[in-house]
Amino acid sequence: MKNVLVIGTGSIAQSHIINLKKIGYEVSIFSESGNKINKIKNIKYIENLKNLKIFDFVVIANATNKHLKYLKILIENKKHIYCEKPIFFQKFNYSKIRKSIIKNNVLFFSGYQLLRHEKIPYLKKILKNEKIISFLFEVGYDFKKWRKKQSFSKNYFLEKKKGGGVIFELIHEINLIQNLIGKIEYIKTIKKNIKTNQMEDLAISTIKTNNGIVGSLYQDMISQKYFRSYKIITTKKIMILDIANSKMIINNKILKIDNKKNSQKELLKRNIKLFSKLIKKKNTLKFFDESIIDLKIALKMIK
Repeated sequence: MKNVLVIGTGSIAQSHIINLKKIGYEVSIFSESGNKINKIKNIKYIENLKNLKIFDFVVIANATNKHLKYLKILIENKKHIYCEKPIFFQKFNYSKIRKSIIKNNVLFFSGYQLLRHEKIPYLKKILKNEKIISFLFEVGYDFKKWRKKQSFSKNYFLEKKKGGGVIFELIHEINLIQNLIGKIEYIKTIKKNIKTNQMEDLAISTIKTNNGIVGSLYQDMISQKYFRSYKIITTKKIMILDIANSKMIINNKILKIDNKKNSQKELLKRNIKLFSKLIKKKNTLKFFDESIIDLKIALKMIK
């Protein structure tokens, strides 16, 4: 049985632990705060990171402000890394980390599980033969409901020094725009804090990509009802991938989506399985470079 270390004990960390156990990994947990997970059985806890050589890879799934600290430790110890998004919330020495990844022959993989949704590659295939005119990506939900198992008043979402706010929380859509439409060349963002009084919980952005396509991104953490949809307009088609309502619409034709196969739990499992397969190939830079591009865009948005 292969051994995996998960850093963190929050909701995403717990989902990873459950998935890893289901696909045959023995899981250990490291929590800087010493938190324990009572509802998951047969897991080990380690007190320090002195004996990393026993682990095949490590999942970083703790607070965003802690990612860089553990990223450096793991690369130095030649450990393959699955890092939850975003990679970090501030500028850092990207080139130094990149060189260290190459030197230590480490695979860095980012936690963009929405890329594993069955309709994303399908949509990408269609778009190869289409001329895109514009796009509208929208995502929102009440943060208290999205993270209902956590204490809202103490959550990192509220604190700037921990990488909080709607832009970093909903960075998935930035990544998807760059995968489906084109690299973001220009972005202008209007932000507002409506409910939290500490961090922005609403952001609306105007975007222009490097291939000249103009569109917009709407992100909020205040809506009572969950929505997540991507509308792409081409010269011949209007396409809407409505993830929240499990359907895809192409020129008014509705294609149903299997919700069970595309639930967050399944997407996380699909992502971690892909990562475990890629370890053998050791494509060391593709996912790191993408994460840095996304981080740079997010930093422009929060200015």
